[in-house]
Amino acid sequence: MKAEINVTPLVDIVLVLLIIFIVITPAVDSSVRLPAARHGAGPDPGDRSGRLTLVLTAHRDPAGRVDGPGLVTVEARAGEAPAAFALDAPGGRDRLAGLVRQAVAGTRAPRVFLKADLDLPFKHVDAVLQLCREAGAGEASVVTREERAAGPGGG
Repeated sequence: MKAEINVTPLVDIVLVLLIIFIVITPAVDSSVRLPAARHGAGPDPGDRSGRLTLVLTAHRDPAGRVDGPGLVTVEARAGEAPAAFALDAPGGRDRLAGLVRQAVAGTRAPRVFLKADLDLPFKHVDAVLQLCREAGAGEASVVTREERAAGPGGG
């Protein structure tokens, strides 16, 4: 007589775990929260050649929850007026790509810096970074702010 392993209980357990994961997965918050930088060298303020700084805000619904990206603001450079526009507006992505191409044209180190709201899901930040890279920015990175200790009296 040959001994056989009964796999029915194993299959039952695996199916129950599978069902649990299928039910729980949509309930898990998949947002990425970026920490504030503890230390690091910031961009050289004197080196403005080929550097474009963008600010991406979060759009909020009437209840105050983030429901997507808001306006992209191009920080003003010498002799230029600041520009603000929505990426999801008609021609918004093309306008941003054109601004990036114009800013990095003919520079030896084309860079784009992006400042984004902390609450904005990272997928929107990544989409802007990818658009900048496609438009010719050799380096596109997120600007972080240094975490500050609470002053006297809390904060």
